[in-house]
Amino acid sequence: MPLCVPCDRQFPNRHSLEQHLQSSRHRCGHCNRFFKSAHSKEQHTRNSKSHKMQPPCGTDNNSHLQAAPHDRKKANRQMPVMMIGATANDFVPPYTGIPRATVTPVFKMACRLRFMKPDVNMLLRCIDTQLDHRVISALIEAALRLLPPDNTIEGKAEAKQRVQKKMEQALLTEMSFIDQLRHFGYQFMTEREQKESQLNPTPDIRFIEPIIIHGHLCHWLEYKNYFGFKANPFIASKNKKQLKKYASELGSGAVVYKLGFEIDHIVATGICSFREAEVLHFLGHRSRLGN
Repeated sequence: MPLCVPCDRQFPNRHSLEQHLQSSRHRCGHCNRFFKSAHSKEQHTRNSKSHKMQPPCGTDNNSHLQAAPHDRKKANRQMPVMMIGATANDFVPPYTGIPRATVTPVFKMACRLRFMKPDVNMLLRCIDTQLDHRVISALIEAALRLLPPDNTIEGKAEAKQRVQKKMEQALLTEMSFIDQLRHFGYQFMTEREQKESQLNPTPDIRFIEPIIIHGHLCHWLEYKNYFGFKANPFIASKNKKQLKKYASELGSGAVVYKLGFEIDHIVATGICSFREAEVLHFLGHRSRLGN
């Protein structure tokens, strides 16, 4: 079923999704609430205590503090230019990641508490952070990978069920992402289609003709249904090797994370990192403008 990325809701068909998007144009990027008008969203920003140390709603900036006065001119120079034909409601600043100094303390605390199998609320009682709760949950999940395996019959069955559920969820979100790119009119081959054509390697998406996403030329995309960060146990190094192979054999491309990523978690020629929400917004806008 089609998925609305910002609010993580599924809809029975594309028409329902498009109606939802049209009626939900004013979104708070910090708490994922929707408002009927820009005025009501601005009131929410001013009145909400949870936004006092956050960027203005809808900017989804990666810094958790407002820029110092002497940095504002530099920040203004780095702001992306709105595309011709875009309106203020169509424009979303590129997401460039979360600082490692913000991610690391939360992950370390999750590792310390892993034998207690903490949830988000337990972690927040132990450490102060402004990270999105979904990102915190992903860091907890990563920390739990460091637990010793339960080799009992029950433990193995539970682990198998957990892995199966995770794989099914990852497949659903990946299919939704692919379906939306198809809907936008982009031409590409999926991993399955590449295997059927005996192509190698096989990223999740191989474009028939490369496209540009936020200034980066992409011959391929790899989709990840989690938060990307360098210390992710048993995953980060494996993914980096996989992505380097794609870049070496297919040319430049990008990894798209559903939940975002840590700044500079992957530094390699020809590989760029994006968050799903911004990719879909950018490509959807280009599609409306006729590419």
